[in-house]
Amino acid sequence: MRRLGVLTLTVRAGIALLLVSAATALLAPPAGAASPLVGIFTITAGSCAGGTVTGSYFRMILQGGNASGPYLSNSDSTCSDQSYTPMSPGTDGGLASGSYQPQPSPTFDANGNSLADRIITPADFYGVRYGASSQSVDPQTGDSVPAPLITLSGTTLGGQVSALSVSWNNQYFNQGSPKPDGTYPGDTTPLTGTYDPATGSYTMQWTSQIVGGPFNGFSGLWVLTGRFVAAGEATASSAASSGTRTGSVSGAAGSTATSAPSSSGQTAGTSSTPTTPAATATPSASASSPGAHVLAVRTSTRSGLDPPRWLVGLVAALAVLALVTFVYSDRRIRAGRATADAGRGSP
Repeated sequence: MRRLGVLTLTVRAGIALLLVSAATALLAPPAGAASPLVGIFTITAGSCAGGTVTGSYFRMILQGGNASGPYLSNSDSTCSDQSYTPMSPGTDGGLASGSYQPQPSPTFDANGNSLADRIITPADFYGVRYGASSQSVDPQTGDSVPAPLITLSGTTLGGQVSALSVSWNNQYFNQGSPKPDGTYPGDTTPLTGTYDPATGSYTMQWTSQIVGGPFNGFSGLWVLTGRFVAAGEATASSAASSGTRTGSVSGAAGSTATSAPSSSGQTAGTSSTPTTPAATATPSASASSPGAHVLAVRTSTRSGLDPPRWLVGLVAALAVLALVTFVYSDRRIRAGRATADAGRGSP
């Protein structure tokens, strides 16, 4: 009887431990889980001063190239290496994560210059200014897209900017990663970057292949640097005060870019500027209330294993029940032993 009691006790204890372990595993967040950063990634203005490119900038990769080049030259860049087009922060201070930054209506002026100035200050690109925006419906593809969302795992940035749209010369070019359909065609690469939690400083980059227009098959390389400002902190515009919104920088040595293509698609060996494409119909901007850009508070979610709440509750309840049963059984066994010992000791 004593051996049977010990065996029963051991089995029940093992079951209880297994249930407690299962509940702990379900309730604990997995290691390395990515957390969304909701706020503004302020943009530090690009500069070529002193022959070194710093800050935020855009480069266009030629067909067949990659993030290492070759690149297209922008005749309006004031850098000696005109493949760099420096960027300056827009009226919001930079790129919003967790919310849209819609384009205005109208999106273009009479000359085809973009008026979208919330993310970046519109910059000249072959005589026409381009701007950037994000909205729930991509203006080029007509697809529904989520708001840009940057995530953090340790000190590594990830996430998606599928909704990023560039407006230029009465045309739209999706420059998101991944594309609105969730794919990474051609030279499109996932967003990557680093983040310093102590200072809020960050660097991120991605590439996105261009579809349609005079730059069809080319790809945009986006490099952003600055500081992340979560909702509730100081305004993004003040955090980005270290940058300027001049749209021009001093020159840097060592040009490696090629000239721009013509509208027929010529990519290299030419010094001609691109033929201005005919204006296309401007899609209407997605509806947005004036306060649509108000940022949410910083949140954190778990990735990986994410069981339903009822299952977590059930396992936890079973674990508690197993512990109660274990304690009760232990007391019964001890009481039985005491009774048996008392009976053997009686005359």
